[in-house]
Amino acid sequence: MDRLFLYGTLCHRPLLARVLDRPETDLVLTPARLADHAVHWVEGESFPAIHPAPGAVAEGLCLEGVDAEARARLDYYEGGYGFALGLVTVETRAGPCSAGVYEARSPAPCPGAAWRLAEWQAHWGEIVTLAAEEVMLGYPGRDPELNARRYRMILARAAARIRAREPAPATLRRPTRPDDIEEFARSQPYANFFAVEEYDFRHRRFDGAWSPAVNRAAFFTADAATVLPYDPARDAVLLIEQFRVGPYGRGDSECWSLEAIAGLIDPGETPETTVRREAVEEAGITLGPLHRVYGYYPSPGAKTEFIYSFVAEADLPEGTGGLGGLAAEAEDIRAHVVPLARALVLVETGEIGNAPLILSLLWLARNRERLRASG
Repeated sequence: MDRLFLYGTLCHRPLLARVLDRPETDLVLTPARLADHAVHWVEGESFPAIHPAPGAVAEGLCLEGVDAEARARLDYYEGGYGFALGLVTVETRAGPCSAGVYEARSPAPCPGAAWRLAEWQAHWGEIVTLAAEEVMLGYPGRDPELNARRYRMILARAAARIRAREPAPATLRRPTRPDDIEEFARSQPYANFFAVEEYDFRHRRFDGAWSPAVNRAAFFTADAATVLPYDPARDAVLLIEQFRVGPYGRGDSECWSLEAIAGLIDPGETPETTVRREAVEEAGITLGPLHRVYGYYPSPGAKTEFIYSFVAEADLPEGTGGLGGLAAEAEDIRAHVVPLARALVLVETGEIGNAPLILSLLWLARNRERLRASG
């Protein structure tokens, strides 16, 4: 089968080129139509599916000259999401012809709204194209179904890479230029909810010469956002407490951690949207105005995670707090409302040992009078 009918996301040339590992200029694509079929979003997902629909017509593209390697790469990319290759007859400018098409295996996914490529490109195109790069790092040895199970985290990491492109100041540090880093190899030896990637590369030294080739590994997660709710009228903050596997794995004498409200930034979200959502989920409160604290890498020598921290004005009357968290995520969270002065004492005694919370409390201590005066 040397011809495929493509619909939905694979009609986005940059994505198709990434999956096939070929330049866009090498892709031979011609417009095509498949009668008695329609394309709809899969409910709750970032991709569509095609299904029989008498009288409808599915618009798409025919990919010509599909060799064994291209077929294998496409089978791998589509296979993890429950799609298998079927045979159909499509209409092209040259007339009807046979083509393969990736169709959802039963049970068929729940269809959502009618698919529009331009709408998907505007919201998801760049994120999904970057996500395909991580998906294809597992080709051919990794089970493609693992990609589907971890796809939301893959999307979140792709969205983080897009945010990372935003210009950042370089007044003291060395500015990064396009030719400062030469990568020789990239692999992903571990991939689950989190991932580990290894790189072989060299980089420019401060004296202008090239460094020797080095091998480095990075622990991959999504970006995160934290928020410390503050009631200016009561001069009180809301802290959450939960069991954390990090202290447990380290053998810490205390495995319950006092923290700011926090969460991973979902694909398509802003950090501000994330903290407002997490405040409801973790503490059952609605946040008022947000104040940006800092954005930072907690451990840039080993982790890709970038954290956006905020302080939020909020009404924290007596009785606010208690137990919360999402049962679906096995969260067991207790919220405390305490005077800011006590929270700062907990930093000094070491009972608060969570970096985002420490940074947010120190920022708040410096800015509390301004917030109270404007409240």
